[in-house]
Amino acid sequence: MFRTLNSNEMTEIEIVVNEIYKDKGITEDVNSLYQENNGKIANNKYVVGKVKKKMPTLSDFQKKLEERDKCSELAELLILFLKGNSMGFFDCESSIDANTDIICFDLSDIKDEFTKLYSSVVVLNWAWQKFVLKNKDKNKIINCDEGWYFLKYKEAANFLADVGRRGRKYHTALYIRFTIY
Repeated sequence: MFRTLNSNEMTEIEIVVNEIYKDKGITEDVNSLYQENNGKIANNKYVVGKVKKKMPTLSDFQKKLEERDKCSELAELLILFLKGNSMGFFDCESSIDANTDIICFDLSDIKDEFTKLYSSVVVLNWAWQKFVLKNKDKNKIINCDEGWYFLKYKEAANFLADVGRRGRKYHTALYIRFTIY
């Protein structure tokens, strides 16, 4: 079900991500996230000054990976996660501000068990990368409801246990709620 990326895939991912951002003119300079746009934009709105550029999506990544033709298996596996497919709900630009005090991800509308597990892993991974590691000195709480989903799959259970163990080093408490019916 899960497999590790090989060194060729990891290299290609790095190259493709760098190319996508370069193509969009986005660099480490925060000002590169914006473009001058004096005039009409979508929905009959007008703007004067800078507007945020369109950020890369998973579709952009998959297309570029496919074009390079060095990781065709990985490019093909990603099709399932593109907009319009069963797990395409992550194929979009993020509008989450990780500096807010409370962030809640509501996955209650996802009915398929595997999709809910996959979504939970993605959300926890995001929380770890963008919330825990970037705010090392701040006390944090991550609440994982319906934690039993993770226990059904060895790799997912290991991931949850790892987040719980490593969280202490970063002033993070992980609360897992197991609902029993």
